[in-house]
Amino acid sequence: MTSQSTPSVKIKVTASLNPALVEQIDQFVKETNAGSRSQLIEYALGKWCQEQKKQKIENEIEAYYLSLTDEERQEERQWNRVAAESAGLLWQD
Repeated sequence: MTSQSTPSVKIKVTASLNPALVEQIDQFVKETNAGSRSQLIEYALGKWCQEQKKQKIENEIEAYYLSLTDEERQEERQWNRVAAESAGLLWQD
């Protein structure tokens, strides 16, 4: 398991966790190549941050489409048809 970025200097952080969760973390570290608690937690938090960014983008896209008027939605459909037809022509060559 590799972290997304491996800065030369790490910041030590202290956190209080449920003992059952720590047991699960330790078991996972033993059973995999996670390396250490710190590496596993850094990896998991990195994935969580990525997911949060992705969710934010998805929410913004949804908000955009929900904000469209009926006329704008119709125009969007027309552009989608034009793009699909153009792509089809390119793939036929």
